[in-house]
Amino acid sequence: MKFGFFALSALALAATGCSKETVSSANIRTKGIAATIVVTGSASGSSEVEATLRVGGDESNTYVMLEGGDKLVAKAAEETKDMHAESEGVYLAQFATNAQDTPFTVSLLRGEDEDAPDNTVSLPAPFTIGALPTTSPSRASDDLTVTWDPATGGDSMRMEVKGDCIFSKKFSIPGDSGSFVIAKGQLDSTGGSEPKACDLTITLWRTRKGTTDIGLDRESSIEASQRRTATFTSAP
Repeated sequence: MKFGFFALSALALAATGCSKETVSSANIRTKGIAATIVVTGSASGSSEVEATLRVGGDESNTYVMLEGGDKLVAKAAEETKDMHAESEGVYLAQFATNAQDTPFTVSLLRGEDEDAPDNTVSLPAPFTIGALPTTSPSRASDDLTVTWDPATGGDSMRMEVKGDCIFSKKFSIPGDSGSFVIAKGQLDSTGGSEPKACDLTITLWRTRKGTTDIGLDRESSIEASQRRTATFTSAP
């Protein structure tokens, strides 16, 4: 009886507001846990596995705290690590690899309910962002071509551009051709009639989807990305 009662209570909490709530995993069935799992490879050669656990779906504000013998275990190739709590409902593990096609598995192991061990994904190929301008291109007047190498033509790409003088901008990049043009006028200045120069940081992700265990909430997901950043100075 305790599983059903607390699962319904958590769902009610998730629907009532935006403040963060927590619930013990000891009171939630495996099927009621939505796991959002992200593996991120970095330019340093390492990878981070992050798992966020919620009840009430992947957009809920009710987070699951692992208790009562429950735990998350991450595996990269042949190395296995227990994941540690970074914050309420968020669990991390670090691995010293970012190699292409490295298989990752994240397992939810339960003390009292069914395990969910089959959350799997593999890393896409690492890449390097090409040289960015050493001069200061104008956001209003100049196109900016961003390149990366190698191009795979397969995995999905996305980009985000941030800076103190612009509103952050996200781009979905069709295909993986190795280049993308930020057209002039696409980056909006925060300065109104007095736009300013500033450093802009470009972040690129190459991403592929994995498969989640059928024992989890159906809104669970797992994906793996290679993430790279580069900075240049822009003029208005």
